[in-house]
Amino acid sequence: MRREFSWRLPKPSKTCAIVRYGAIGDAIQTSSLFPWLKEQDYHLTLYCQSGQGYESIKHDPHVDRFIIQDRDAVPPMFLFEFWEETRKKYDKWVNLSESVECTLLAAPGRAAWEWPNHLRQKYLNKNYLEWTHELAEVPPPYQPRFYSTPEEKAWARDKARSYGAINILWSLSGSSGHKVWPHLDAVIAGVMLQYPNVHIVLVGDEFCTVLEAGWEKEKRVHRQSGKWSIRQSMSFAEVADIIIGTETGLLNAAGSMDAYKIVTLSHSSQENLTKHWKNTIPLEQQEGVGCRKYHCHQLHGSEGHSPWMDCPQDKETGTALCQYHIHPQQMFSAIETILGEQRMVA
Repeated sequence: MRREFSWRLPKPSKTCAIVRYGAIGDAIQTSSLFPWLKEQDYHLTLYCQSGQGYESIKHDPHVDRFIIQDRDAVPPMFLFEFWEETRKKYDKWVNLSESVECTLLAAPGRAAWEWPNHLRQKYLNKNYLEWTHELAEVPPPYQPRFYSTPEEKAWARDKARSYGAINILWSLSGSSGHKVWPHLDAVIAGVMLQYPNVHIVLVGDEFCTVLEAGWEKEKRVHRQSGKWSIRQSMSFAEVADIIIGTETGLLNAAGSMDAYKIVTLSHSSQENLTKHWKNTIPLEQQEGVGCRKYHCHQLHGSEGHSPWMDCPQDKETGTALCQYHIHPQQMFSAIETILGEQRMVA
């Protein structure tokens, strides 16, 4: 077997390295930088973390080389030394570690976690994409994107045709406890009654299967949590008519897609997250009720901390107050706005 050694390869004339460890949303936001860098003739290397973050962008045509590292492959106490040595290899170095998390989203153990909430709202209410571009010294436009393969596109089209005339893709849960919306069943029931040619596709990880319970006999509700990969879910988003969810990686990937989006905001504001998204209806807790810190700009559940640390819960459902107080009627009205109030006949 022929082995390839990187030191033997010809060195490109202009090189850029981006370091962005993290999950799906982090990777998708970072992808917004790639087109401009390629237009400037940089050979682009991305240092990323193994897992779903890498999976979500592994076919991005702008990245020339992925260096995939397992979590803590470089022990945290040696990261600075690793970066200082590695950056010498490149003409342009962009380190986005903790650029959103721990910076615009305060983490436990960091000073901003203890700030009065109104100060977090004042100083951390900055758009994630704009901030990422500023740090990288890359001008707009903001263009994060998921790239599906021809095979994935064909699979998604076939799935959509096999389901129904109109498909709603619903991302059930994000990376922490506050990214679950508790009124799912009420809205699904309403959609089933009012829109007979609408199908709903539920996606998420294996833990989301519990949120699908009760819809086993409804032929127009397709329970795919724990069955579809993240790339399958993202590919299906490209052909879905509406995409719904909390602040998940899937919704970040869908932000630049033409499909209509409905997102229930939690620790992020519209300014933070959805400002540059296409065709998006952001839903927020109703005024005068819910979490008194909303928006909290806090990173709940990070680095082994409880996801409910300083995150008030609804006692009955166990979900975050900010999610509980986004009323089902708000969601249903958003769906009606997109589909039209007139009943759609199959």
